[in-house]
Amino acid sequence: MNVILQKSPLFPTAFSADLARTTVAALRESALAEWRSNAERFYDYDDREAEGEASIDLLKPPVRRVFEHDVRRRPDGIEGAPAAETMTPSEIEQCFADGDDPFACTDLAVSPLWQIQPRPAAVVATILMCAMIEDEQALGQVFRAGGVTLMLCPSAQMRSQVESVSAEVLAHWQEKQPCPTGQNVACHIYANSSDLAASEQKRSIPKFRQAIDKSLMRRAPVLAVSSAKHQLSAEQESLVYQSFSWPSLSANAVIETLRFTHSNTGQLAEDELLRRLPDSDALRRLEPLQVAAAFEETTTLRVVDRFSQIVAVQNSGPRITLSDVEGLGDAMPPLKRMLEDLNAWREGRAAWSDLTRSAIFYGPPGTGKTMLANAFAASAGIPLITTSYSDCQRHGHQGDMLAALATAFERAAQQAPAVLFIDEIDSFPDRSSKRLNDGYLRGVVNGLLEQINQAAEVEGLILLAATNHLHIVDPAVLRSGRFDLKVEIPLPDRSGLEGILARKLGSANNPALNLSAIAERILGEFGATAEALIRDALSRARTDHVPLAQKHLEAATDQIAPALDTALLHRVAIHEAGHLLSALLSPLPTPLGVWVTARGGRVEPAPLATMTPRLAQAKLRMCLAGRAAERLVLGEVSNGAGVGPASDLAQATVLAAQMELNWSFGESGLAWQDVSQLDLQKLPPKTQHRIEAHLQEAETAVRALLNDNIAILKNIAAELVQKKKLTRMDLLSLSKRLPSEAPNDADEMPSAHLIASS
Repeated sequence: MNVILQKSPLFPTAFSADLARTTVAALRESALAEWRSNAERFYDYDDREAEGEASIDLLKPPVRRVFEHDVRRRPDGIEGAPAAETMTPSEIEQCFADGDDPFACTDLAVSPLWQIQPRPAAVVATILMCAMIEDEQALGQVFRAGGVTLMLCPSAQMRSQVESVSAEVLAHWQEKQPCPTGQNVACHIYANSSDLAASEQKRSIPKFRQAIDKSLMRRAPVLAVSSAKHQLSAEQESLVYQSFSWPSLSANAVIETLRFTHSNTGQLAEDELLRRLPDSDALRRLEPLQVAAAFEETTTLRVVDRFSQIVAVQNSGPRITLSDVEGLGDAMPPLKRMLEDLNAWREGRAAWSDLTRSAIFYGPPGTGKTMLANAFAASAGIPLITTSYSDCQRHGHQGDMLAALATAFERAAQQAPAVLFIDEIDSFPDRSSKRLNDGYLRGVVNGLLEQINQAAEVEGLILLAATNHLHIVDPAVLRSGRFDLKVEIPLPDRSGLEGILARKLGSANNPALNLSAIAERILGEFGATAEALIRDALSRARTDHVPLAQKHLEAATDQIAPALDTALLHRVAIHEAGHLLSALLSPLPTPLGVWVTARGGRVEPAPLATMTPRLAQAKLRMCLAGRAAERLVLGEVSNGAGVGPASDLAQATVLAAQMELNWSFGESGLAWQDVSQLDLQKLPPKTQHRIEAHLQEAETAVRALLNDNIAILKNIAAELVQKKKLTRMDLLSLSKRLPSEAPNDADEMPSAHLIASS
């Protein structure tokens, strides 16, 4: 037995190492026999015939030389001592520099490569199969009738390689048994891959199960090779004798394959090979197609250099990491903790079951949710596999769509550790919603849930998703265990925008540029807007044939965010100050922040754990406070409170309807109605009047509240005009400056400011 094979960490035991050596030798003998048969069939014999079987001596000389060169070799491929034994260290180093391996050759002038051999990708598949068989007992179980040996292999291309060698491998394994059973193993391989049509993928699991059932009914032992255990039926799972997880391609696997394919001494320049090879994380992400291409090189060192080239190309291109992300505030700490946990698991310091391994990003469009998923994967140094509702839907009807979804999850599982990112997850709707095609949508969401559940079983698979509308995602998708973290991705703050501008400028940045002024002008815009602004400014500078100057930034900003309209900014500040003061003078928790620009503003409310009539009334007043503040200070209202389904008036209407129809906080009784599908005009007139009464009473109450504190309202608006943004700490400080007589709880408010709950 080869001593180096015996010690290699690829093989858990000497038995599996010897099994790999003899199995590859058997593959070589099979390749020689097939080559001889084909050669004798298709080449001329110079009009000479031999009695009985045709003689190889009758082959044409070039063909005969190819065959005779390989047929003289020992099946294990070892022909003698390495040339390195007679070389000096400096000569060996020179060989390394030339890409030659003197340890793998008996003679540097003679290639150790076989001209007739199984393809290297097939050798890789064979030695990885053998690495899973630790002893005679495990080998004997493969041939035990009445049950299944399961090999879990995520890569469809690798399963294809297993299929190409399975007959020769199993025939040799049967010979290796102490007491051969005489039973031929039925090898069934789950052939699903992204190359198949979606409709064929849908049919692949039933066909796979049916084939296994037929073999079991014939009392044949079964070797099943699939990407996941659930691809067996429940009955078949109960018959599994032993289950193996396919070993990832590693540096040791590459080295042992080279020992079989590129060495005629049984030795290699292992230290030099390990120094040049990419790390195991990079290797496990390679497909057999890439592996086969690398093994086409003629020496061991050139093979590993080719691996490094392939990995370098695969990892090329700009990579944004979490350290490059600016202005997302509270969204960053949980992601950095997830990254630290992932690294702890990879280093063996934490169990996978103890990790937070899934998160859903939510927030307005354009806030960088997709970029954040890319940054997380780049920070971890692992691949990102992306899918979405629309990407899956383009494959066809429901079956095709679900097959495409399954393929994305399978690819991610194959490359783990990896990140699977599901964009547009709000397009997988709430199954409780009433739609014309609710049966179709229910099946799609059920398919998504099934894939998420299976992904949770894959160690190293981080699941991330993004949505613009968290509230319309099916609650079953959002529950903990499927998505543990819900991370809000806000618009970048001023410092964040300044950081994005500086990062995008890179070497073009200089101290003379006032990026803070630009960031203030575009406050409230997306990070992508800041990057577009820099591209425009650099283009202007190139047109002028001068270095970037402030005037170029200002001109680009004018295109994206015209100069601030002072009157409009003042109105926006009054509006947001109304929302804010109403919240501070109510039982609602202190808001998380507020910002204003000439294009609009926002008060970010703190989340509520539950809803009571008093909190609902306070929230309703807060919704209408911006409009009321405009009327009090400016004498008239604008349309700002009613632009679109996310506007103040829209939110207030939905809230008033929920009070009346969902939570029974009004006079409409206990019957529940689905407010998400509400058509106000189709409600009974009495119900419409009650909803309108909630709105009118809230507006009356909040107008009185703001009028009593109008000086404070104006001071807050002035501070907003000056600072543009107030943080939660600013708001906590502001609340302490409120007059002591200002009510901070609904119970202390004057009765005129209260809305009756019944």
